[in-house]
Amino acid sequence: MSQAKDQDNQFLRLVNHLKLIEDLWQKLYYVKWNPNSFMMLARLAQDMLKNAQGQNDERLLKLVTQLEHHVKNCATANEMPPESERQRLTALIDALHFILVTDNNYISEEPRTRPLLTARPEIFLIAPEIEKPALMTKLEELNYRVRHISNLTEAEGQLHERIPGAVIIDVNFLEGPEIVFDMVANLQSQVGLRAPVLFLAERNDMAARLEAARSGGSAYFNKPVDSDELISLLQELLLPQTSEGYYRVLIVNDRPTEAWEMAGALEEQGITPRVLIQPLQVLQDIHRFQPDLLLIDLDLKEVSGPELAKVIAQYRDCDALPIILLCFPADVTHYLMSLEVPGASLLTKPVPTNYLCWEVKQRLRRARTMRVKLSLLSDNDVVSGLYNRRRFMILMERELEAVGLRLQNLAVVFITLDNLRAIRDSVGVAIADEVVGQAATRLRQVLTNEQPAARFSDAIFTVMAPNLLGEAPLKLARRIRDALETGFYKIGDQALLLKTSIGIATAHDRTQDHMMLVQRADSASGLAREAKGERIYLQHNTAVAKHDHEISSRARVIEQVREIVDHTWLWLVFQPVVSMRGDLNQRYEVLLRLRDSQGQELAPGSVFGVVHNHELGLALDRWVITQTLEILQQRQTTTTLFIKILPITLQDKTLSAWLREQLEETGVEAQRIVFEVAESTAERSLRDMFAFLSGIKLLGCGFCLDRFGRGADSLGLLKNLGADYVKLDMYLVNNLAKDAKKQSHLKELVHHLDSLGAATIVGGIEDVRAMPVLWSLGVDLIQGFFLQHPYREMNYDFANTGF
Repeated sequence: MSQAKDQDNQFLRLVNHLKLIEDLWQKLYYVKWNPNSFMMLARLAQDMLKNAQGQNDERLLKLVTQLEHHVKNCATANEMPPESERQRLTALIDALHFILVTDNNYISEEPRTRPLLTARPEIFLIAPEIEKPALMTKLEELNYRVRHISNLTEAEGQLHERIPGAVIIDVNFLEGPEIVFDMVANLQSQVGLRAPVLFLAERNDMAARLEAARSGGSAYFNKPVDSDELISLLQELLLPQTSEGYYRVLIVNDRPTEAWEMAGALEEQGITPRVLIQPLQVLQDIHRFQPDLLLIDLDLKEVSGPELAKVIAQYRDCDALPIILLCFPADVTHYLMSLEVPGASLLTKPVPTNYLCWEVKQRLRRARTMRVKLSLLSDNDVVSGLYNRRRFMILMERELEAVGLRLQNLAVVFITLDNLRAIRDSVGVAIADEVVGQAATRLRQVLTNEQPAARFSDAIFTVMAPNLLGEAPLKLARRIRDALETGFYKIGDQALLLKTSIGIATAHDRTQDHMMLVQRADSASGLAREAKGERIYLQHNTAVAKHDHEISSRARVIEQVREIVDHTWLWLVFQPVVSMRGDLNQRYEVLLRLRDSQGQELAPGSVFGVVHNHELGLALDRWVITQTLEILQQRQTTTTLFIKILPITLQDKTLSAWLREQLEETGVEAQRIVFEVAESTAERSLRDMFAFLSGIKLLGCGFCLDRFGRGADSLGLLKNLGADYVKLDMYLVNNLAKDAKKQSHLKELVHHLDSLGAATIVGGIEDVRAMPVLWSLGVDLIQGFFLQHPYREMNYDFANTGF
């Protein structure tokens, strides 16, 4: 008995030590940094380690040891730790809190900081249809419990027996709308029907709407009803029922008697208050308490109230937080003129208690509704209702910090809807979106609350699943596959099936980068699609993942580019190449841009790096040449355009004949086209290079040797190939204005190029400092963002450019 008591005492000491560490760290982080106080934190961590050594808990000891070691290392620097170290310290404290408090069911005196969602309330759908209404199906897909009642007498009896979460009632019964309105009004008075009542009606006139409002209706919808609009309003009306600890108010007032009087009044209204009489700790309390509203007295002793309010308004966690400021009547005019606190309202003291409570409740309701709507817009995908990519990445980055602490591992599951594009092409976008919505509902039914899901892109769902060990990730993937692939998706007269490929990647420690984890899951999904059998692939380690990712990514990019070419999701932009020697001829470099099926622009380098030796690279080059010739054909001003060529095009034996036909068909002079080839490409493919040059020079086209100067014998290569232009590698001109040795080398190089008949181009010019140096060294042409970013139009003013 004595030993058990000692262990309990030791456990309580650990909990108290953790609370002291947590409080001190939050004060250092949010209130004021102090090296001496951080040394006290290190001593507390040492004491906690001594106590933990007496506990028979290896996981606890390991975490406390990590905490003590981390704090000790940070303390030696004698300054505020960098952000990464602060996040690590916070993660360690959270992990210990999870073990000591949450896992052991320790009852903390701290209020719960976040509202917890409860089960969806039951909904009565009272409608004259005998068959199941379409609205009922929609509500059930969102996990609402719906009871359909098609008889008014039965409905009245059921409502007398129990009150549901909400009532949706169609007034167009044979008995007439008036009977329905009377029934609802009687229920309001007889049984205290306080649930939201939503009326559906054929009539849309003001008289009908007034009658519905008098009977106690919360909303009125004219038929045919927009289901999405109704469900959105229903969710808003049900908010007080679907979240616990609904309203939380932080009162900042250093007069305890006054503050507790306000807190008591708010508590009587069902609001959870917290009183803070030390204003400098306000950011710490906002972080811990997560209030829905701040009630701040501007007449503070320790700090200026207006300055404190301004600091709070600038704090990132408070940008959407409503604030009520209290002041004396004599100060109102001054504050109205000088105080700038977005989202704040000003009340004069003393405020009648009933009015203060009313104002607080009004602000809370408006703010909560707005936050929910903004959250749905910013965090959720509209079609599926799942998280969007941005929110999923934030959650994953946060969870990765806990791997190895309170989490043993973290699995990321990529679910590709393989035939969604085919469905969209065959039956249209609207039906395809319905399929996505139904698939998301099925997915949610498989997952637990600890497994958030997102629509990562058009045809990809992602799931984050912590603590899945052994075969558990594969079992989860199989349940997801069975849920999504079993049974038809029925939309109107369409009955469709989905086909999926599922990839899984796991992280077992916090060193795993969240972007790399996503890439691993993505490549695993690609490998699952390419494989036969169950189309599920689990990657176990980073070495295998890297190899798999290279194979899968290449295949995926090629497939993506093929789709881009098929749909012509391509366009050209142009960047001017400007003379430093008074030559007013117009020159532009042609740059290809691509977008994916979501409308997102792709990084050209990531595409060209894959297709440079693929037949799709040849298709891209020919498309660019064709478009360029059509533009030149229509352009009135004489213009020279530079076109980059991929290695695959150098191998094309038919290019010369095809290009001749294009030039003849458009009537464009060949010398208005200059083809660019990178020096490294030319070195690797000399035989193809000579054949390519003989063809284009015979036609009269120009040639530019790109990224010149990094090869083993750049000048020797230039002498063999011959070029009209040479574009220097950026290495030769980086920090040129400050590097005398580079200037001397560049001057000599430009002289050699001039003697070989090649005009020198320097790209990447982003500011004016390098331009006088380039001019003095004899450079002919320049290009870069300083002159103009790439645009779709060729509109640079060459005539008024002077260097």
